[in-house]
Amino acid sequence: MNLAPRFALLTLAAALAVAAPAAAQDRQGSVEITPVIGGYFGGTFDPGTLAFYNGEATASTEVAYGIRLGFNVTRHFQLEASYLQSDPKLEVNGSGAIGSPSHDIGKMEIRLYEVNSLFTWGSGPVRPYFVIGGGVNTFHPVVKGYDASTDSRFTGNMGFGVKVFVSPNFGFRFEGKGRTTYISSDDYHCDHGCDYYYGDSQWYFSGEGTAGFIVAF
Repeated sequence: MNLAPRFALLTLAAALAVAAPAAAQDRQGSVEITPVIGGYFGGTFDPGTLAFYNGEATASTEVAYGIRLGFNVTRHFQLEASYLQSDPKLEVNGSGAIGSPSHDIGKMEIRLYEVNSLFTWGSGPVRPYFVIGGGVNTFHPVVKGYDASTDSRFTGNMGFGVKVFVSPNFGFRFEGKGRTTYISSDDYHCDHGCDYYYGDSQWYFSGEGTAGFIVAF
C-alpha cells in the first residue's frame, strides 16, 4: 500500500512534464471514461453498527479500484457516474487497554455507486476541480462462521482533484475525497407526558485517493 501514493506522485509529475502549454480547449459536450486505482482509507464502525460484533471495529487502508463515466455539460461543469470497490480488513482491539494489539476478524466488501458533480476551472491542459456527490454504499461482511447479508446505505462525498491532459483525447486524473455514510439512528422519547424527543444517528466516515487515465471523445 505504501507504493500507491508514490506511484500517483510519479504519474502526476510525468503528466505535467508531457502536457505542453496547449491552447484553450472547450470540452463542452465531450465524454470521459476514466479507470481509476488508489487507496481506500477505512473508518470506524461504532458499537452496535455491526450485527456480528458488539464492539468498535475499524476498516483498514486497502487498495481501491473502479471506473468513472463523465459528461461535460458545460466548459466548467461535469456530471459523472462512478463505481469504486475495496475490501478492507476489519480490525478490533484485543482489549480496552492502551497499547493492546489489534487483530482481524474478517473483511468488509465495500461497493460504491455514486453520481457526482464536478466544478472545474481553467482552460489549458491542467484542470483543477471540486467534486461533490452521493449514492449508495454497499457493505458485505466476510467473517468466518457468520452468514452475513449485504446491506446498502446512503452516502455522500466531497473532495478535490486535478485533470492533466496530454492531448485533447487523453489525460490523467488525480483525486482525493472524504465520504460519510449514514448507518442507522436510535430515537428516544418519553411516554409519560414529557415534552422532549431526541435521536442518535450513527455514521461511517472514510476517504480515498485515486489516480486514473482519461480517454475523452
